[in-house]
Amino acid sequence: MRENTPTLLSFLRQALGVPLGAIPLSECRIERTYLLEKNALSLDGTVILLTVPYVMTDDVHDPQRNLSLYAIPEDYHGYFEGLKQELIPELCKHFPDHHFGLFADHSPILEVEAAVKCGMGVLGDNGLLITPEYGSFVFIGEVITDMPYELATGQVTAFVPSPIQRCAGCGACISACPGQCLPNSRSTCISAISQKKGELSEEETSLLCRQNLIWGCDTCQLVCPMNQRVLEKGINTPVAFFQSNRRAVLEENDILGMPEEIFKKRAYSWRRRDVILRNLRLQKERRKP
Repeated sequence: MRENTPTLLSFLRQALGVPLGAIPLSECRIERTYLLEKNALSLDGTVILLTVPYVMTDDVHDPQRNLSLYAIPEDYHGYFEGLKQELIPELCKHFPDHHFGLFADHSPILEVEAAVKCGMGVLGDNGLLITPEYGSFVFIGEVITDMPYELATGQVTAFVPSPIQRCAGCGACISACPGQCLPNSRSTCISAISQKKGELSEEETSLLCRQNLIWGCDTCQLVCPMNQRVLEKGINTPVAFFQSNRRAVLEENDILGMPEEIFKKRAYSWRRRDVILRNLRLQKERRKP
């Protein structure tokens, strides 16, 4: 690193403006080693985790909303891909002796566990990271580098992982889950059902139509007391990507008439139009008098 160059952690904190946490890669559980190898990243490097908020509080109270809160803005994969294209060259410029990779969702590591271990939040009974700033209404991404932890963070002492802190275990999310799938099963998770291809069984159809959403499910998040305290403050995402191009309500004609270049930027596009059209039609059929 060149003299007077800020640490990687301070550089990212200034560049991104979202909550960050740092952890040695060796302290993370690694699922996809090949992603590290593809980016020339060694196992003795560092992970800088970022929690990117997406929620706009007004959307929570929109009575017409029929999309999960995370699906109202454009797909977060687009945000992280754009960030990768912009950020990685800058990191290579400022830290030319090191390699970097940026990941989200399709990650080498177990993201939620790593975020909890470096003190960014607690693990909810629904398996989500719950942060003090934005509750569980965040997307997790990470910059991984071959830079040693002490150099990347400026810390002079070795990293000590936080114990896996869990939520208070009030049971609100478990009791409220429409499919009663918490804490262990996803077979009756409405979010998973809404993304399932092909025809749905009668049980799956009944579960899907227990709520107004045609994509996803927010129940376990909205009943969480920690999330409710966040929403009561009226906190909205500061990230421009998630503030714009928001769409909380979809009708059949919207899907049929949406240009492909617009449709493919939405979270529900990964299952193509047939799946969300099926959900719309099932919801409409079940609401007939």
